[in-house]
Amino acid sequence: MPATPTQTDIAPGLAVKGKAVYLLALIALVQFGYPITAYGTAATILYEALYASMILAGVIVGRDSRRHTIVLAVSGCIYFTASLVYAFNRAASWAVMITYLALIPYLLMLIWVLGRFLATVRVITRDVLYTAIALYLLLGAVFVPLYGLLNMAIPGAFVDSSQPAAPIQWQQLVYYSYTTLTSTGYGDILPVGWWARVAANLEMVCGGLFLAIVIARLVGLYTTEKT
Repeated sequence: MPATPTQTDIAPGLAVKGKAVYLLALIALVQFGYPITAYGTAATILYEALYASMILAGVIVGRDSRRHTIVLAVSGCIYFTASLVYAFNRAASWAVMITYLALIPYLLMLIWVLGRFLATVRVITRDVLYTAIALYLLLGAVFVPLYGLLNMAIPGAFVDSSQPAAPIQWQQLVYYSYTTLTSTGYGDILPVGWWARVAANLEMVCGGLFLAIVIARLVGLYTTEKT
């Protein structure tokens, strides 16, 4: 039986409308701005501030439902707190693990919110296009903490051929996730553990299916508008 809407629930389209472009911009900054964390604590704090902005934007977009808002806000706050600990203490592996554990529900909920919007719209707008791109970037983002947890649980699950003896850092996993999502596969970072390979295969399949489904959805909307 579907959940009864509360007084705070609003239509998904209203929650996303006019905000998708800002969310997309913040997602892009966060996912491709990670190299600044190599420039010390201040740069890492700046990066975490950008991530906090993305988290806040996600909470605003997810206000179509109280449940969505709670999950996004709680997981986002846990991530931000642990990430600040990591910014001041790079040796705090427990803080990194908490960021991974908090990011997974946050990103999955944001994917759900945006995916539901994309599935229910009836006309193509700029918000629809921004949402589709944001979803693709989020799909690559959600595999980063998954890879990170695998690498912590099974040390050596991923290996960088340029530094085979060095442990894999989360920044390398961001790079690896997007090369895998797009099926580019440069071969510099490799999944050598069985579960790591399963996760990589899953991301490649999800990336291909996402493009096929979203393109079909957009073409269907365009065709409907023309008839």
